[in-house]
Amino acid sequence: MNLNLSNSGGSGNYIRFSPQANSWSNQDGEFTLDKFVFDYENVQTGWMLIATGVFEFNADDSLGRKGAQPSPEHKRGFKVVFYNKTMGVAEWSANGAGSNMGLEALYKQVQAQVASNEGKLPVVEYKGSRPEKVGKGSTRVPEFTVTGWVARPSALTANGESEVEAIPFREKPAPSKPAPSKPAPSMDDDEMFS
Repeated sequence: MNLNLSNSGGSGNYIRFSPQANSWSNQDGEFTLDKFVFDYENVQTGWMLIATGVFEFNADDSLGRKGAQPSPEHKRGFKVVFYNKTMGVAEWSANGAGSNMGLEALYKQVQAQVASNEGKLPVVEYKGSRPEKVGKGSTRVPEFTVTGWVARPSALTANGESEVEAIPFREKPAPSKPAPSKPAPSMDDDEMFS
């Protein structure tokens, strides 16, 4: 499936990629993006308008199926959810060419491995970014590699909807105790990100 993101915030915990600074940031400032679980089952694509004090997202009726462009200022964009114990559950939404290309490449990697990893979510590692010429300008494209697959972490709800607003950003992981009644995942949380 093609996400159809080419161009021819929300509230709670978020992350952003800045091509100009070649860095990731969140509501607390710049940070290093470590391995994370990608909730590919809940990717949203659509038309997005980002301006000073304005964030508008018109989701596609179905993934990658473009609806009518609301205005010339709206660009193709996406909303996705990433999770690791350090940042918690965080939403990445963007409509820049580099971010769109990076997510498109990650999604294709995931789709190539879904059949052999039914019922699991991919663990992804950020590998840096590469410069890319786009039209008359340039950008940076974040690059990702799928390093494994795990059972859906408990921080993501069982019904598949990510609780972005419910999990605050933490500088250090909070201690957790596994619930004895839950079945053991194929990897524990510590192995997930090693």
